[in-house]
Amino acid sequence: MSRSQITQAIEEDAVEIIQEKPQPLRKQQIDYNEFPINSLPQLLKEAVLGLHDKIQAPIAICAQSVLAVTNLVTQGHADIMLPNGQQRPISCFFLTIAESGERKSSCDYEVLKVVEEYEAKLKEKYLIEWETYENALAAYTSVRDTILKDKKKYPDTNSKKEALNQLGKKPTPPLTPLLKCPDPTLEGLCKLMKEGIPTLGVFSSEGGQFIGGYGMKDDNKIRTAAAFSNMWDSETIKIVRKGDDITILLGRRLAMHLMVQPNIANTFLSDPVLKDQGILSRLLVSSPKAAAGTRFYNEAKDTSIKAVEKFKLKLNEILHTPLPIKEGSTNELKPRAITLSPESIELYKEFYNDIEKSMAPEGKFELIKGLANKLPEHVLRIAATLALFDDINIKTLELRYVKMAVKLGEYYAKETLRLGMEGNIDPNILLAEKLRDWLLNNWEEDNISLPDIYQRSLNKINTKAIATKIVSILESHRWLRKNEGITIINGQVRRDTWKIIRPRGNNEIREF
Repeated sequence: MSRSQITQAIEEDAVEIIQEKPQPLRKQQIDYNEFPINSLPQLLKEAVLGLHDKIQAPIAICAQSVLAVTNLVTQGHADIMLPNGQQRPISCFFLTIAESGERKSSCDYEVLKVVEEYEAKLKEKYLIEWETYENALAAYTSVRDTILKDKKKYPDTNSKKEALNQLGKKPTPPLTPLLKCPDPTLEGLCKLMKEGIPTLGVFSSEGGQFIGGYGMKDDNKIRTAAAFSNMWDSETIKIVRKGDDITILLGRRLAMHLMVQPNIANTFLSDPVLKDQGILSRLLVSSPKAAAGTRFYNEAKDTSIKAVEKFKLKLNEILHTPLPIKEGSTNELKPRAITLSPESIELYKEFYNDIEKSMAPEGKFELIKGLANKLPEHVLRIAATLALFDDINIKTLELRYVKMAVKLGEYYAKETLRLGMEGNIDPNILLAEKLRDWLLNNWEEDNISLPDIYQRSLNKINTKAIATKIVSILESHRWLRKNEGITIINGQVRRDTWKIIRPRGNNEIREF
């Protein structure tokens, strides 16, 4: 073969590769929103920049980790009083979207060290208190059994009742020494809330474990999403199990930070069931531009290391500040209400009205009404978190914190809008994504036919008509290419068949 023929063959092969390159099923948005780092109080800003210098993760990921752990340690100390007179918790649910290798885990690991150290101290105390509790329980049980069995000393119901009343209440076990858990079931989380510290966090740098776990399976999804929405709202938590097992919880707070990869986020944030349950509108989502390829070797500055350590010291100080517990309880919170200053109320009203206008037809937030409706409250929760970090005893929310939080709230709204989420995706596109994933991960042949799809793939693609529609979408986006003539698939002669186009050199499919 001559050099010109070789060159021509290479060029033809290159054209074929370009033509076959699969296209994202959703419109890509490349105008990334820059995290408003200057809208953080000085200590938090320095912590984020220090973490960024130390770990070289995108600033937004560092900020999400810093804000989430700050919310975890402050949420139990105070609520926020809205201008309409409603007292609301300040708990926040953060969701960070980033590819593998963007150092998500490193960020959370760094800022959560202080929480884990605090948990270790609680565990040491717990082990000592548990032994004391068991002894007290044994003594209590022995005396109680004696009262119930001794017919001479306590011959009737009234005498037994009086003796039991004098015995007093059953000893209370020490609180479970956990502040955070990665991927709990709903029942497990409620059990922890019942028996443990009343301010908890669901934190996971592998959030897919939670999203793809037992609690978010189709049979449990509605119940789990509704329960998490109620926890965000701070409504009474009620769990009714089989039999007579009923759990009613008051005065609990839950923060959350899930870090997930783009594919998982696509499915989760486009789920119409989750949208209907309201959980999506309670999320503060960030998906920054990837930093891979720009992180050349770097020695973290001393100032950066000191800034992160100073942040941890402040977290530790707040962790050791006693929580406001209701009298007569061991773990039911009774937080004070932070009120807004007159200037803060005016800014809040102005922001509230601007957001309301933005939800009108053709408004900038028309497509994300769920989040936009809650955005003013999100802003006050963030503002209170920032203020409490500066001063855990604060009683009035000053204007500067609301100004900062407004900028942060606008960032989260723009991110949600950019990602095109909140359940606004065409259901056929969602189904096409699921079929594509099934083809790439479960179908071993290079080709597929219509009968193979509606007989063997997803339950929702169970007719020829549906299969034809979804295949058309995948074909138009170059995930499938129509074959000519007859193809043998699994030993069967098939006429209408398609070649499956698999991504080259990258198993992860990024949609946005």
